Amino acid sequence: MIIGIVGSIASGKDTVADYLKEKGFQAVSLSDMLREIMKQENIEITIPNMTEYGNKLRNSKGNGFLAQKAYESINKDKAILTSIRQVGEVEFLKSKPDFYLIKLDAPIEDRLKRLVKRDRDGDVKNLEELKVIEAKQADGKGGDMNMNKCFEMADYTIINDGNFEDLYKKVDELIAKLK
Repeated sequence: MIIGIVGSIASGKDTVADYLKEKGFQAVSLSDMLREIMKQENIEITIPNMTEYGNKLRNSKGNGFLAQKAYESINKDKAILTSIRQVGEVEFLKSKPDFYLIKLDAPIEDRLKRLVKRDRDGDVKNLEELKVIEAKQADGKGGDMNMNKCFEMADYTIINDGNFEDLYKKVDELIAKLK
């Protein structure tokens, strides 16, 4: 079983991945893969730079490049792929057996609090900036991400609007359903 997560910024993608790692899943973040490639090329890690560099990779290596690279590296029996943000990535992964795409979302105010708390390179620090970034990612016009279309392609949705235990229960219920 391969689970992909498409989610808004700070919706809990890594939290779900960490939880499933404890249950034996291999976890790979497409955004972390992009960050690593950028670090190797000494490119500053910011969301605009990640968008620009990701576009360059897609233009030179294909729309599903990061998904293909991740797929080649995973255990096909039990894996979770996070930070899927491109329609080409979803299309590539949906062509593989036993792949399920989950949309993960949370209220924007909760997500902003998470961003400020985690303080990761490239994260936004205020609500207005978060809204601008998400608007650019929403429809494919700002950096070619089309999160709205990716969300539509999801097989299941989880709303992360509670505590960790609430989220884990929702994940467990979905995994049981998929088996």
